[in-house]
Amino acid sequence: MRNLLLRGGLLALVALVLGMGPAGAHAALVGSDPEDGATLATAPRAVTLTFSENVGNGQLVATAPDGSTVDVSGARASDRTLTATLDDVDQRGTFTLAYRVLSADGHPVSGTIRYDVTSGRAVDQSADQAAEPKSETFIHRHSGHLFWGILAAAVAIALLLFPLRRHDDADRA
Repeated sequence: MRNLLLRGGLLALVALVLGMGPAGAHAALVGSDPEDGATLATAPRAVTLTFSENVGNGQLVATAPDGSTVDVSGARASDRTLTATLDDVDQRGTFTLAYRVLSADGHPVSGTIRYDVTSGRAVDQSADQAAEPKSETFIHRHSGHLFWGILAAAVAIALLLFPLRRHDDADRA
């Protein structure tokens, strides 16, 4: 009986650990226009970001080479794309486009793309281009899942070992 309980407990623990994988994949940026790292003759007036799944609540912040914010209008998330119109900026250098969207599962996804423009007036390139959105790590995104999974595993182990302890105490008496 004891062996049966121990084997059952180990099987339940293995099943619990294997079932603790990520709840599902989040949206990922799969393409952009302009492309990340592209070199363009003129600054684009529109941008399109394409994701691996449907997204919502799109936000874009564009930063010019001198560190100033470029006006973004009409930011719209529809299906797997986020589109927006940018004001014309006559500056040469590296532009930064920071985005933040919600995945279909409700998790926020953010990132940054950069592109260079070779025409326009020369400006002092800002050392602090744009405030980079902090990348969320797997542990940060799933800390709640991990906490509850570890707690469930601890409770399962305690429940499996408790009957064995009571049985050992009865044998000693």
